[in-house]
Amino acid sequence: MFDVIAVPVDGSEYGFKAADVAIEIAQKFNSKIAAVHVLEEFSFSSYDEEEDSGDAILAKITQKASKVGIEVTEHLLTADPLRDMKFIVDQTHANLVVIHAHGANNKRFVSFEENEVSDTQIGSVSERLLRTSDVPVLLVK
Repeated sequence: MFDVIAVPVDGSEYGFKAADVAIEIAQKFNSKIAAVHVLEEFSFSSYDEEEDSGDAILAKITQKASKVGIEVTEHLLTADPLRDMKFIVDQTHANLVVIHAHGANNKRFVSFEENEVSDTQIGSVSERLLRTSDVPVLLVK
Protein backbone atom coordinates (compact mmCIF):
# COMPACT_ATOMS: atom_id res chain seq x y z
CA MET A 1 0.00 0.00 0.00
CA PHE A 2 2.77 2.45 0.94
CA ASP A 3 6.03 1.71 -0.87
CA VAL A 4 7.80 4.87 0.30
CA ILE A 5 6.93 6.93 3.36
CA ALA A 6 8.42 10.42 3.40
CA VAL A 7 9.15 11.87 6.83
CA PRO A 8 10.37 15.49 6.90
CA VAL A 9 12.32 16.10 10.13
CA ASP A 10 13.78 19.24 11.62
CA GLY A 11 15.49 17.88 14.72
CA SER A 12 12.68 18.81 17.09
CA GLU A 13 11.00 16.46 19.54
CA TYR A 14 7.94 16.48 17.29
CA GLY A 15 9.97 15.59 14.22
CA PHE A 16 11.43 12.51 15.90
CA LYS A 17 7.94 11.53 17.10
CA ALA A 18 6.73 11.67 13.48
CA ALA A 19 9.71 9.52 12.45
CA ASP A 20 8.74 6.94 15.08
CA VAL A 21 5.22 6.81 13.64
CA ALA A 22 6.62 6.47 10.10
CA ILE A 23 8.83 3.57 11.22
CA GLU A 24 5.84 1.79 12.79
CA ILE A 25 3.82 2.19 9.59
CA ALA A 26 6.78 1.04 7.47
CA GLN A 27 7.02 -2.14 9.55
CA LYS A 28 3.35 -2.92 8.99
CA PHE A 29 3.41 -2.29 5.24
CA ASN A 30 6.99 -3.39 4.47
CA SER A 31 7.73 0.15 3.26
CA LYS A 32 10.90 2.14 2.79
CA ILE A 33 11.41 5.51 4.44
CA ALA A 34 12.58 8.68 2.76
CA ALA A 35 13.94 10.78 5.62
CA VAL A 36 14.09 14.44 4.58
CA HIS A 37 15.92 17.27 6.29
CA VAL A 38 15.95 20.70 4.68
CA LEU A 39 18.79 23.14 5.23
CA GLU A 40 17.22 26.54 4.92
CA GLU A 41 18.54 28.70 2.10
CA PHE A 42 19.19 31.63 4.40
CA SER A 43 20.61 30.79 7.80
CA PHE A 44 22.66 32.61 10.40
CA SER A 45 24.74 29.46 11.00
CA SER A 46 27.55 28.26 8.77
CA TYR A 47 26.64 25.79 6.03
CA ASP A 48 29.05 23.21 7.47
CA GLU A 49 27.41 23.49 10.89
CA GLU A 50 23.93 23.14 9.38
CA GLU A 51 25.02 20.21 7.22
CA ASP A 52 26.59 18.39 10.19
CA SER A 53 23.43 18.93 12.21
CA GLY A 54 21.24 17.66 9.35
CA ASP A 55 23.42 14.59 8.88
CA ALA A 56 23.11 13.79 12.60
CA ILE A 57 19.32 14.16 12.53
CA LEU A 58 18.99 11.84 9.53
CA ALA A 59 21.46 9.35 11.03
CA LYS A 60 19.27 9.00 14.14
CA ILE A 61 16.31 8.02 12.00
CA THR A 62 18.33 5.65 9.85
CA GLN A 63 19.81 3.97 12.92
CA LYS A 64 16.43 3.51 14.59
CA ALA A 65 14.76 2.19 11.42
CA SER A 66 17.66 -0.12 10.61
CA LYS A 67 17.29 -1.81 13.98
CA VAL A 68 13.86 -3.06 12.90
CA GLY A 69 14.83 -3.86 9.30
CA ILE A 70 13.46 -0.75 7.57
CA GLU A 71 15.44 0.68 4.66
CA VAL A 72 15.98 4.45 4.80
CA THR A 73 17.10 6.84 2.11
CA GLU A 74 18.41 10.09 3.55
CA HIS A 75 17.71 13.36 1.75
CA LEU A 76 19.69 16.38 2.97
CA LEU A 77 18.69 19.34 0.82
CA THR A 78 19.08 23.08 0.70
CA ALA A 79 15.71 24.66 0.01
CA ASP A 80 12.87 26.68 1.45
CA PRO A 81 10.77 24.16 3.41
CA LEU A 82 7.62 26.24 3.16
CA ARG A 83 7.87 26.73 -0.60
CA ASP A 84 9.52 23.46 -1.66
CA MET A 85 8.23 20.65 0.58
CA LYS A 86 5.60 19.41 -1.88
CA PHE A 87 8.22 19.22 -4.66
CA ILE A 88 10.67 17.46 -2.34
CA VAL A 89 8.06 14.89 -1.33
CA ASP A 90 7.14 14.35 -4.98
CA GLN A 91 10.80 13.71 -5.81
CA THR A 92 11.03 10.98 -3.15
CA HIS A 93 8.16 9.14 -4.92
CA ALA A 94 6.40 8.82 -1.57
CA ASN A 95 2.96 7.25 -1.27
CA LEU A 96 2.49 8.75 2.22
CA VAL A 97 3.94 11.67 4.16
CA VAL A 98 4.22 11.53 7.94
CA ILE A 99 4.91 15.01 9.28
CA HIS A 100 4.69 16.65 12.67
CA ALA A 101 2.24 19.38 13.46
CA HIS A 102 4.77 21.69 15.12
CA GLY A 103 8.50 22.11 14.90
CA ALA A 104 11.53 24.28 15.21
CA ASN A 105 11.77 27.71 13.65
CA ASN A 106 15.29 29.07 13.37
CA LYS A 107 16.34 26.98 16.36
CA ARG A 108 13.45 28.28 18.47
CA PHE A 109 11.59 25.19 19.53
CA VAL A 110 7.85 25.58 19.41
CA SER A 111 6.65 24.77 22.91
CA PHE A 112 3.05 24.74 24.03
CA GLU A 113 3.98 26.06 27.48
CA GLU A 114 6.61 28.66 26.59
CA ASN A 115 4.94 30.13 23.52
CA GLU A 116 1.30 29.46 24.42
CA VAL A 117 0.72 27.50 21.20
CA SER A 118 -2.75 25.99 20.99
CA ASP A 119 -2.95 22.28 20.28
CA THR A 120 -5.29 23.16 17.43
CA GLN A 121 -2.59 25.15 15.60
CA ILE A 122 -0.19 23.60 13.12
CA GLY A 123 3.05 24.85 11.64
CA SER A 124 3.19 26.62 8.30
CA VAL A 125 5.13 23.86 6.51
CA SER A 126 2.72 21.17 7.70
CA GLU A 127 -0.30 23.29 6.84
CA ARG A 128 0.90 24.02 3.31
CA LEU A 129 1.78 20.37 2.71
CA LEU A 130 -1.69 19.32 3.87
CA ARG A 131 -3.23 21.69 1.34
CA THR A 132 -0.97 20.91 -1.63
CA SER A 133 0.13 17.27 -1.38
CA ASP A 134 -1.03 14.80 -4.00
CA VAL A 135 -0.49 11.89 -1.58
CA PRO A 136 -1.99 11.25 1.86
CA VAL A 137 -0.46 13.23 4.71
CA LEU A 138 -0.50 11.93 8.27
CA LEU A 139 -0.17 14.79 10.74
CA VAL A 140 1.39 13.75 14.05
CA LYS A 141 0.66 15.83 17.15
